[in-house]
Parts: sequence; C-alpha cells; structure tokens
Amino acid sequence: MAKLLLRHVYKIYPGVGKAKKKAKGETKKRSGDFVAVKDFNMEINDGEFIVFVGPSGCGKSTTLRMIAGLEEISGGELYIDDQLVNDIDAKDRDIAMVFQSYALYPQLTAYGNIAFGLKMRKVPVARLDEQGNQIVAIDNKKIASVNKKVKKLRKQYDTLIKDISQSEDNAVAMQTRIDCLNEQTSALDDKQLAKITEKLEEMQNAKEQIENDILYYTEKKALLEKRIKDAEAEIEYYTSTPVPLFNYVHMSKQEIDEKVKWAAEILGIEELLDSRPAEMSGGQRQRIALGRAMVRGPKVFLLDEPLSNLDAKLRTAMRAEIVKLHNQLKTTFIYVTHDQIEAMTMGTRIVVMKLGVIQQIDTPTNLFDYPENKFVAGFIGTPQMNFFEVDIKREGDKLKAAFKDGQIVSLALSEMRTIEDKYLDGNAHSVYLGARGENIRVDDAGIKATLTIKEVLGNTTQLFLRLNEMNEDFIVSVPERNGLVPGDAVGISFNERHVHLFDKETELSIMSRKYGNK
Repeated sequence: MAKLLLRHVYKIYPGVGKAKKKAKGETKKRSGDFVAVKDFNMEINDGEFIVFVGPSGCGKSTTLRMIAGLEEISGGELYIDDQLVNDIDAKDRDIAMVFQSYALYPQLTAYGNIAFGLKMRKVPVARLDEQGNQIVAIDNKKIASVNKKVKKLRKQYDTLIKDISQSEDNAVAMQTRIDCLNEQTSALDDKQLAKITEKLEEMQNAKEQIENDILYYTEKKALLEKRIKDAEAEIEYYTSTPVPLFNYVHMSKQEIDEKVKWAAEILGIEELLDSRPAEMSGGQRQRIALGRAMVRGPKVFLLDEPLSNLDAKLRTAMRAEIVKLHNQLKTTFIYVTHDQIEAMTMGTRIVVMKLGVIQQIDTPTNLFDYPENKFVAGFIGTPQMNFFEVDIKREGDKLKAAFKDGQIVSLALSEMRTIEDKYLDGNAHSVYLGARGENIRVDDAGIKATLTIKEVLGNTTQLFLRLNEMNEDFIVSVPERNGLVPGDAVGISFNERHVHLFDKETELSIMSRKYGNK
C-alpha cells in the first residue's frame, strides 16, 4: 500500500512552430502551448480506490501516466510514500499498470505473460564479505545515479531560464506596442477608434497571458532550485557516508512460479495458464493483464480504462471482479474511466475532471447528491440531470421559479437545501434549476409539458417531455407504465428535497448540503 500526494501538478505540451507574425522588437516564440493538466492537487490515502472520470480530453489518462512515470511532470510535485518521485524512472516507482489494450505478448502463454515482468525484474540482495557480514561502503552507483538526476534537473533549469527571459522580452515588446497604439488614438475618427480599441483589448489579454506564464515559470524555477539543492545534498551525503551495499539479482524460478500460481488462483484462471492470448476471450485477457500487475506486489495499481474493449455484460462482471480484487489485496488503486457508472460503482472517492482541471473530489453518493457545479451535476447520473433556465424569487416561505414559457413552480423553502442569502432577497435572480428524472413527478396540477417520446424499460418508463420555448427534451422517470402517447400534455411537479440550483454566470451550486431556509 502507498500514500500519494500530488501538489500543484501541471502537464504542458509545448506548441510547435513560430508565431505567424513577428512585430518589430518582438522575439520569436512558440505558439499553441497546450495545458493538459492544470494545478492538480490531491492526497490519496493507503488502500483507497480512486477513480478519475471525465469526458475525452479532460486529462485523466495524462494524470495517470504522470503518476506512472510515462509522462514527464511539467510542474509541481508527486510524492509516493513521502518520497518525491518526479525524477525517478517508471521502473523504480514500485507501481503496476493495466492498459486499455491489455498489451499481452501473443507468442507467450498466459503463464509466460504473467511471469515476464518477474523474470526481467531484479531484487536487492545484501552484498556480503567473506565472514558473511553485509558490506558497508561508499555507494558509487548511487552517487552516479544522483549525479545523472542533477544533470537532468540543471538542463531543465537552463531551459526554464530561457523561457522566462523570452517571456519577459515578449511582455516588454507587447507593452511597447500597446503604448504606441494608445498614442495614436487621439487622432482617429470613431470607426478607426473602435478598431484600435478592439485591437488594444486583444493585446492586453495577450500581455496578461504572458504575465501569467512568467508567474508560472517563476514558481517552477523556485521548485527546480529546491530539487537541485536537495539532490546536491544527497550527493554530499552519499559521497561522505558509507551505506549498506546490495547486489541486484533475478528472482528464482520457484519464487516466480509461486507468485504466478497465487495470482492465477485469485483470478480464477488456473486452467488458462498454458493458453495463448489468441485462444482467450476479452475478459480472460483482461484477467491475465491484471495477474501480470498483481505478481509485482506494487504499492499502487494504475488501471487505464481496462474494460472499454469489453461488451456490456462482461464489463459489468469484470467491474465486480476488480472491486473484489481490491478488497483482497488492500492496495491503493487508481482507475481511469469515461464511464460514470463504473466510477459510481467502484470508487471510494471520485475525481471529476474537465479540460485538465479538477471539478470536484468526493464520494460517489456526495457527487450524486451534492454536485458543486452544473458540469458535475450533468455528468454524474444516468440519465443525466435535467436543467431549466428559470428566474427565482422569494415570496414568503415559498420560492417561485418562473420558466421561459411563463409557467411558474412554487417550491417550499423549508423542504429545500439551504440557498445562499443573496438569492433570497426578494428580487428576481436568473439561475439554472436542476432535477433528476426520478425526482420529477407526473402531476395533473403541475406545470404543463408535451410528451415527445416514451421509452418503456421494463421496471421503469422514461418520458421525454418538452416545455414551450425549449429546444431540448427533458426526461422524467416513472416506475409505472401508462397509456400516454406522443403529443399528450403532461403535468409535472418537482420534489423540493432534490432540486438543485446553479448560478447562471459561474454555474456553481448556490445551495449547501444542509436543509431548511430562514
């Protein structure tokens, strides 16, 4: 088991090429730097099952690969068991990764695939003298390793200094251009002034972005200086301090055999050990990939969408198998998926991401019941939450919600979660009202909507309804079957205890987790 700490972690892919235009006094620069992960902060406790979830391109797999050591961290710090591992190779981080594509060797049997990593791996064995005592001496190999790390850090530092200098030059050049344009504005007519004003706004935004880059580079510079200083102190320690020495040898065939059979027994694949991947189903191949990771006895398991290639029924079965495996091994699991059902059913905590930024970290039930913004609310839950643009206004102990088509819903404030005071000042406020399909009731006395589609799912029926002035349907889930047909008018009302309200501008929730309003 291991505890992980990610502190202000960034992943930035540098742009390619040069800026298209090069104004006088402006230095050449790269264009299109892409921030894949931005300021990722999280502490993962021993034995947790953490799930990263979000749409494609949100940075979840990139974050996983940075933890694995397959991607270099652009900024920030990653600790595994209180050890900074930014500069430690993937093979030395004591992690195991299960890939989406299984990555099995087709020419090897299941036994050979599971055992392959163990055969390649070397384990430390104490180096003994003639009397059988462990040798204690200056570790030249360790000194060489740390020297290599320092050389790599210094190279990063030199590149960073160039980036800072280049950004500062760009900021000065941009300010010069802004000043020149400002001087021209007094002699321009209204049409020309409007053009120049628009150009000035664009340039000011560009300058602010450059200043933000300088701030980020400066923070990264301070971090690199600290890491170089720590590494140099490490060299000084190993240069002057004798330490126990080890030889690194391959594991014995007996040890490998015991580990392979142990993993095969847990995964229920003993009969597959002599089969090759081509002779197996997708679920069996996935078990082999899991077994290959298990036998390493890693501190952390990393799983990158391991079930996406399986059919729906097998995916459900394998979800349960992975949860059972986590319960047996009691090891830290970090699991990446775009499927929010997998996230809800497997994780002890879930990290919801969008465009490289953490939106919310919480337990599955808290994410479902108390989303912190509209994106989380819409992403978690099947079918997704319905959203309505409404104007809310407090009238006594009621909250009136006026929809775009003029219909008004009256909600009991005493039954709702606490709303921020500024929205209950008696004035109208534009917000998003969110409600899940199961929390909207068919009610003849409620506001009227038109049925467009009806889906009978056996134990539930989903009604696709549309209010006047709305371009999209919203979904109501009812437990009973009915005789409604498309085109019918349907009355609906809302369960106040499960209504969500989000600010129209920021899309942040304006409700707390407690109930009752004064």
